[in-house]
Amino acid sequence: MRDRTEKRARGRPRAFDQDLALQAASARFRTRGYSATSLDELAAVTGVARPSLAAAFGDKRALYLAALERTYGWLEQSFAGLIEAKLPLREMLERMFRFSIKVYLDGEFGPSGCIALNTAVAEAVTDPDIRAMLSRVLDLEDRALRTMLADAGSPTPEAHAHLAVSVLQALSIRARTGRPREELEAIAAACVDMIAGKPDGDSQS
Repeated sequence: MRDRTEKRARGRPRAFDQDLALQAASARFRTRGYSATSLDELAAVTGVARPSLAAAFGDKRALYLAALERTYGWLEQSFAGLIEAKLPLREMLERMFRFSIKVYLDGEFGPSGCIALNTAVAEAVTDPDIRAMLSRVLDLEDRALRTMLADAGSPTPEAHAHLAVSVLQALSIRARTGRPREELEAIAAACVDMIAGKPDGDSQS
């Protein structure tokens, strides 16, 4: 009886951590995009055989949508932390841009930007589900920035939110093209000055 039980256990598919597998798949999608990433590549980076990946997530498209959903959840948590911090306007914007630039310059093989902004845009034209997921990400950024700016005392939180989100998107694209950190930080600083005003003693007559 014991021998038969052990044989059945050895014959079962090896369990794997779905969160870690999704994290690895998300990183590869962020680097190479949806179309250029193969199932064999995803199996290699996750360390999970294709049949097990399919059983857990579905096909490649379903795995990509799960990666975008994971990104949405991560963004939601990140913005919630900033909202809860109740920081002054300038400090809040500086912290957000500093953190975003750090993330955009990270990647498997170099700066990769944001998976949603840099890879979902291409697929959104023909895939309604990816388009809807990308729209959710953009709506989240608009909504979170509007709340953060209103709480921090912006006189025009909606307009300032659109400006800040547009700069975030531009920074993601520039990071992916390999622009230096100093350039990204200068663009972010200019946006902060436009919204929060220049720091005391920094005005020019």
